[in-house]
Amino acid sequence: MSRKPTMAELARIAEVDASTVSRALAGSPRVKEATKEHIRRVAEEIGYEINVSARNLRKRSTETIGIVVPIDPTRGQTISDPFYLEMLGAVSAAAAKRGYDLLLTIPQSDEKVAERRLLTSGKVDGLIIIGQAGRKERLNALAQSTDRIVVWGGILEDARYTIVGSDNIEGGRQAVRHLLSLGRKRVLFIGDRALPEVALRHDGLVRAHEELGVPLDPSLYLPLGFGAPDTAREVRRLIEEGVSFDAVFAASDVLAIAAMSALREAGLSIPGDVAVVGYDNIGASSSALPPLTTVSQHIGTGGELMVELLLRKIRGEEAASRLTPTELIVRQSTH
Repeated sequence: MSRKPTMAELARIAEVDASTVSRALAGSPRVKEATKEHIRRVAEEIGYEINVSARNLRKRSTETIGIVVPIDPTRGQTISDPFYLEMLGAVSAAAAKRGYDLLLTIPQSDEKVAERRLLTSGKVDGLIIIGQAGRKERLNALAQSTDRIVVWGGILEDARYTIVGSDNIEGGRQAVRHLLSLGRKRVLFIGDRALPEVALRHDGLVRAHEELGVPLDPSLYLPLGFGAPDTAREVRRLIEEGVSFDAVFAASDVLAIAAMSALREAGLSIPGDVAVVGYDNIGASSSALPPLTTVSQHIGTGGELMVELLLRKIRGEEAASRLTPTELIVRQSTH
């Protein structure tokens, strides 16, 4: 056919009526799966194209999820951070399985309320927001006007929105208990405690020291953001100043890998002189030199959960905050 075939023509060739075609292509449970498959196969053979815009208008759905990644360049963050890339991949795969597209937005400043603009534009059915650093009040205000948001991050008691994230306190506790159980006494913490998730991971560090009765030196702290390019330099500075530490717990694998680079440059062995633990279990952690012990917060599971809970909210259903599993992955950087 030189022109696009119509639904009536598809119905005639498939030997069903037009109403059956309409219901089948909309995924109606009233049509048998075998009939749906037959109609889809005929549609593909004759080049019939579903008018997605018209269908979505009837359904009052865009079949698109917005994902907001609020990057803070002052903390050295970029979209190329491996954690962001893996999270985007996990959310994208989970959305695609459910027939949804993804619309990515990276706010350029806090003044631009990207979340509210996206929701009111009619381009998306709901939002997934990666991170809540310095944005809790904004997100609480947004949650008062819409329930169609799910946020990745540490679960905070006074948050009025649905959160998916790992148990950051437990993750920090597992990481530091592991280090202390190996006989390490002075654990350097790398991460910015002004960020909610990092503060919770540090709480886990404190808890591990208390449980095992190992004194905590509060001066062993480098306040660096997740993507800080200055990590190696700051670790070298501590070594040059003669600061004593025999272990590192970094709030992300990116920070941990940068710290290991500085340790090697200073002629220190890992884990002989300094044992190192990261957080996230990004792909690069297993191929680091040496392979990095880290806390996995199961990013793939997180992506699945966020999409599942958001779609529940879009349907008007309840969707409580959920924790992903927290698991210590032991590799050669500590053994």
